[in-house]
Amino acid sequence: MSDVAAPRETALEAEPAAPTRRRRYALETLWATRARAAFFVAAVGIITYVLSVWDGFAYDDVAIIPGDPRITKLKLLEIFQLPYWHNLAIYRPLTTLSFAVDWLLSRGYPWYFHAINVLEHGAVCALVFLLLAELFSPAAALAGALLFAVHPVHVEAVTNVVGRAEVVSALFYLGAILIWVRGGSRPRPWRVAVITVCFAVALLHKESSATLPAAIVLVDAALGRWSFRPAALKDYLRRLLPLVAAMAVVFAGFVWLRLTVLGGRMSPDVYDSIFDLPMGRVGRLMTALQAWPMYGRVLFFPRTLLADYGPRILMPAFGWNGLALLGLGIILFLLIGGIDALASGRGRAALAFLWFPVTVLPVSNLLFPIGIIVAERTLYLPMLALCVGVAIAVDHQATLPAASRRLRRGLLVAFATVLAAFAARTIVRIPQWDSTDKIFYALRDDAPESFRAWWHLARIARRENKPELEMRRYETAMRLWPYRKALVLEVIARSIANKRTGEARNIAAFAVTRFPNEVSAQRYLAATSLDLGDTATARSAARAGLALAPTDSLLVAMAARILGRGGAAPAPATGARPSAGARSGAPR
Repeated sequence: MSDVAAPRETALEAEPAAPTRRRRYALETLWATRARAAFFVAAVGIITYVLSVWDGFAYDDVAIIPGDPRITKLKLLEIFQLPYWHNLAIYRPLTTLSFAVDWLLSRGYPWYFHAINVLEHGAVCALVFLLLAELFSPAAALAGALLFAVHPVHVEAVTNVVGRAEVVSALFYLGAILIWVRGGSRPRPWRVAVITVCFAVALLHKESSATLPAAIVLVDAALGRWSFRPAALKDYLRRLLPLVAAMAVVFAGFVWLRLTVLGGRMSPDVYDSIFDLPMGRVGRLMTALQAWPMYGRVLFFPRTLLADYGPRILMPAFGWNGLALLGLGIILFLLIGGIDALASGRGRAALAFLWFPVTVLPVSNLLFPIGIIVAERTLYLPMLALCVGVAIAVDHQATLPAASRRLRRGLLVAFATVLAAFAARTIVRIPQWDSTDKIFYALRDDAPESFRAWWHLARIARRENKPELEMRRYETAMRLWPYRKALVLEVIARSIANKRTGEARNIAAFAVTRFPNEVSAQRYLAATSLDLGDTATARSAARAGLALAPTDSLLVAMAARILGRGGAAPAPATGARPSAGARSGAPR
């Protein structure tokens, strides 16, 4: 196979000019041991992200960590018996357990949680280098690993504490691959056992680790351990069979446990609750395809990074459009390029092409809904594809003739500049994750079209007792996305509380049309219409609400008053209760 034979040696085969030879010798001496280089890369990753230690709990952290009594009171049995978060069909017991242990050791101080995340990121960076060093020259492996260590797309995974699911699963995922690689062509049974345990631990931290067997096959192709020649392929499959069988047993046990705990569900029931729109399979697939150009942008041009990619940043699609076609084109390009590279014996190129689609597939919404459109933290492990591409480029430039020395120097300066820019972008973004409020202020500044940013900023104004600013922000959020039921009901309640009964009635009239089966909308319309003296509308809304909920006490009281049948007077409009969906915290 043309590109898989001992890359560390082939990169130095040609006898270079004396200055070049001395520089290469200095590099080899500097990185005389992989352990030293791995430690250096880990240190770079830790130093780049160390500012996150001063951040607090933010965004999903608030509900998942201090808001979960299993963590704050170390309820071990419930950690394994209940879903990861509320009633969502997600099961990550070891991630929850790690939070519970951290809470016990730190007494709930956020800095401790963040410090653990940063150290774990450093460990992953070291493993990235060690894995790349099995495939490329020391300089190429170092370049790829440094890119991984400082890339800004990792901020959400490392700085937001709940991103630990991504980091720790990657730690065991890459550790398993490295153990397999170091085992040679015929690994011993103990290595298979250790890899299987790593697989189980990774799965119980994050379900997307199910792609580990496919990743091992890709890395083996990059090492030249198999090809499509029938004899070679048959021999490889025979050697791989014990590992695949053991991992299959682990995966089957994981699926059984997950289905048992989650009541027969394997994934969330909705594509993304933010849409609040009925989406069939076609709509889900079209919307999922639109995410792929987003993936490319944040990996190659991470200037603008967002905590949320909901409407109107990424819109639901119910048919083909330009963004969906571009997404399909990206997928086909990666798959065709990877398959062609495998067929032509270019295993490392195949790894660069196929690593991303393989590792991102479980969180891409193409197979099943995951409950969110795009989340940067899910790119933590898939981003390694970019590092492999950089390593290939570095090894390639080392083969250029001596006359291209100036070009090589220019490429080195360009790459160092990119690394510095990425590290700076990471460092600047980390403080934005100090609190939920800062996250949404940053989201408003970077993507003013995000309705969720304005929704949360309205809640901030409410806390600060600024009703005019509050309502302006709510109006902006409603204008951007009036289809989120929890938002609409919350705006009605706050309009009533701020004595804007007319506005509340108008929004309630929209709500009963948009959400005809929502009792709260009928209740709000009846109450506001009654306050405004519109008994006809109040009567109609009360009847419609009672048809949905015959025992609703507020509607019964209002109906009794409106229809003149006596009974207790209804509660004033300000007493109307918002929907359970309009909960406090970051709007979802």
